[in-house]
Amino acid sequence: METYPPAEARDQPGRLVGPEPRRPRDAADVKEAAAREAAPTGPSMTHDAFMAALEDEDREAESS
Repeated sequence: METYPPAEARDQPGRLVGPEPRRPRDAADVKEAAAREAAPTGPSMTHDAFMAALEDEDREAESS
């Protein structure tokens, strides 16, 4: 998409100036974020519990 400085943009009918072209993408990002929050991929846990689970997995992998 071509962009024009404000003075030239006035002379270009149908050209959008500023943040207008981002709006559809912003709306899509908002919908995606809402969908991710609504459908978590697993049980929530604290950072410490998550790190402990990772360490357990590492120990199991090393012993295999």
